[in-house]
Amino acid sequence: MKYIWQLADFPKFKYNATKLLALVEESVVLIGEVRGITKGFSDALQEEVSAQVMLSEAIKTSEIEGEYFSREDVMSSLMMNLGLLNYVLPSKNKKADAIAQLMIEVRKNYNEPLTLEMILNWHKTLMNHQNNVSSGALRSSSEPMKVVSGRYGDIKVHYEAPPSKDLPLLLEQFFQWYRSFEESTLGAIGEAIILSGLVHLYFETLHPFEDGNGRIGRAISEKVLAEKLQSHLFISLSSSIEKNKSSYYDEIKKVQRNLEVTDWLVYFIDILIQALKETVEVVQFVRKKTEFYDRYNAALNERQRKAINKMFNQGVSGFEGGMTAKKYISINKTTKSTATRDLQELVDINIFVRKGAGRSTSYDLNFE
Repeated sequence: MKYIWQLADFPKFKYNATKLLALVEESVVLIGEVRGITKGFSDALQEEVSAQVMLSEAIKTSEIEGEYFSREDVMSSLMMNLGLLNYVLPSKNKKADAIAQLMIEVRKNYNEPLTLEMILNWHKTLMNHQNNVSSGALRSSSEPMKVVSGRYGDIKVHYEAPPSKDLPLLLEQFFQWYRSFEESTLGAIGEAIILSGLVHLYFETLHPFEDGNGRIGRAISEKVLAEKLQSHLFISLSSSIEKNKSSYYDEIKKVQRNLEVTDWLVYFIDILIQALKETVEVVQFVRKKTEFYDRYNAALNERQRKAINKMFNQGVSGFEGGMTAKKYISINKTTKSTATRDLQELVDINIFVRKGAGRSTSYDLNFE
């Protein structure tokens, strides 16, 4: 059986717009909710929401590909590249720096038309520290590009991409398709959503790089969505995909044999809805964090502030296990007696809520 890029009608994707209508309408409501909440935010608050979402996207798009970075490494790089730190931290992980820089590049160029030069620059940013990959260049090997699984002697081929020699023409067709895409039945936002889903599928079908296709493809999807909506959209598709990445690969695999893509778009829009719901949580978290510091910052000593910053830096997911005396001592390089006194003060002024007792005592932030 042929792959979709081998079919005569490629890339004339077919889908049932009626089956997508309810999902598109739910997405429209959530996009409106995010815009409504952030509309009254200061530039600084919007910048923090953007940083939190970029952090999630950077970490999760990498985890989908089996790379794991610490939140602190990626956040430090994001903050420095956004100009939010007035000092330079030593780089602990060049790959973490690279994915952070890619996130910033994608969002910086959201309102510019997608071009091959833009994608090649993103790939160069992402892969510049990978010695075994030609960064910023299309794959050129005469060997077939295959997506496989299994062990030597028992290899299963899931997909074979177009030959490298055909990529220049295929990418020219890709950009022509992208520039001329229209979807009149689901409204302007519906058109943006459908294009975002299809552009990702199309790009992954071409698989134009030796490595990094998934990360670049997800970045393109978010960039195109923001471009067509004509506004910066705070979402992390990868955060939703990573929760069940086997489904992501299954859906892409299924759709690579047939130009009927309704099921793929149902999957993609559902991922978008999940991402938008997570964005609402991030926005609410940033607002609570701001209100918290407005209320309590003057009452904190430097040690307490450092520990609380550490907790906030874990984002919406929270500080796993809560703050403990042992963690407080480690964060501040202080004594047990000082930690005990500081933590009790935070409970007394209602900043911390104590849980458990004895060696099981931990503390959570009180947002009430």
